[in-house]
Amino acid sequence: MAPANIVILGGGSGGVVAASHLGHSIGQEHNVTLIDQRPTHVFQSSYLWMTMGKREPSDISRDLTALGKRHVRFLNDRITFIDTNRRKVVTEHGETPYDRLVVSLGFQTHPEEIPGDAQAVHHPWEMDAALRLRDALSRFQGGRIVVGIAATPYRCPPGPYELTWLLEDELRRRGIRERTTIDLFTPEPGPVGGSGHPSEFIREHLALRGIALHTDFAISNVDGGGKSIRAQDGRDLAFDLGIIIPPHRPSEVLYESGMVSERAGIAISDFDRLKTEWEGVYAIGDNANMPASKAGVVAHEEADVVANNIAVDMKGRGEPTRLKLQTI
Repeated sequence: MAPANIVILGGGSGGVVAASHLGHSIGQEHNVTLIDQRPTHVFQSSYLWMTMGKREPSDISRDLTALGKRHVRFLNDRITFIDTNRRKVVTEHGETPYDRLVVSLGFQTHPEEIPGDAQAVHHPWEMDAALRLRDALSRFQGGRIVVGIAATPYRCPPGPYELTWLLEDELRRRGIRERTTIDLFTPEPGPVGGSGHPSEFIREHLALRGIALHTDFAISNVDGGGKSIRAQDGRDLAFDLGIIIPPHRPSEVLYESGMVSERAGIAISDFDRLKTEWEGVYAIGDNANMPASKAGVVAHEEADVVANNIAVDMKGRGEPTRLKLQTI
């Protein structure tokens, strides 16, 4: 039997785990390829730590060519189209056919979609933006910090709340907590959806740290000159340092390839095995429209399931598995 072509799109948490497992299990018999326009994997969960000065970019970045040790070919190229009819991935410099395709292209941030003066606020949801916020935080000497969420869904739902706790710790360390107020707003009725134990835990710990929570706060406008954020219902939050997690949506190539039509991501036809409507195509991580948190741990678990099941299919032995998640 001729070697099969297993292609993974995206070098984030899900893509790296899927490629590593598939390369290790079947990479010597079949062609396992990972494609990403970036040459490195970045551990995005550490952006918040980097913002606080506890990590550097080099600490959270790894060269994707290292996957070669796992019998994975890394193709550093930009994906321009995914042809699900002809079963091939088109990149700027060529085409890669696939028998099995794992789409793990994550979510892209769009700060330009924040209403009003988006340049007046920061966010730590990308590498460069996190470094700019770190610089701004180092200059901050007291006042009002406002942290907010522009829209859902977004990467790592508990992240904004973790950010406020890390900020509060950092301000205490610097001795300026007593002259600083911290506010957090969300367009949802409460933290991470508004109900259940995680929401209650977050509410409790925000209150313990003296962080004011503003729910159902949908942004109408960011006034950079007046340094305030207005909600659609007329509420205003003035700020000295504004931080807004920007709107997210799947990669543009997924829209152009007809694989997504909404922000939540690629529709999944089989939740247990992460299958899509297209034969041989799986979606994992943030770009999968799943009833689960868009977080790295979820992408990791989904990658384990998909990699195992593809390997079982290719080898003709072993036991397929299904997704079992408990997340917020």
